[in-house]
Amino acid sequence: MAIGPSLIAYCWGLGVNGAGPTVAAFFANFIPLFTALLSAAMLGEPPQFFHGLAFALIVVGIEIAARRRL
Repeated sequence: MAIGPSLIAYCWGLGVNGAGPTVAAFFANFIPLFTALLSAAMLGEPPQFFHGLAFALIVVGIEIAARRRL
């Protein structure tokens, strides 16, 4: 139980170190999506409409935050 999350956290730390904290903060917003995908893959839970809606809202929020202000 501890090995999997430890490896993921280590890889996440390497990614933050390589890309920087700003880029890592954008990808942290995808954690709910990753959770839904993993539950579908590991538990066989089919994706629901609200999963797609949540993904769309996440992408729109990142797009708005990434826009440069003139």
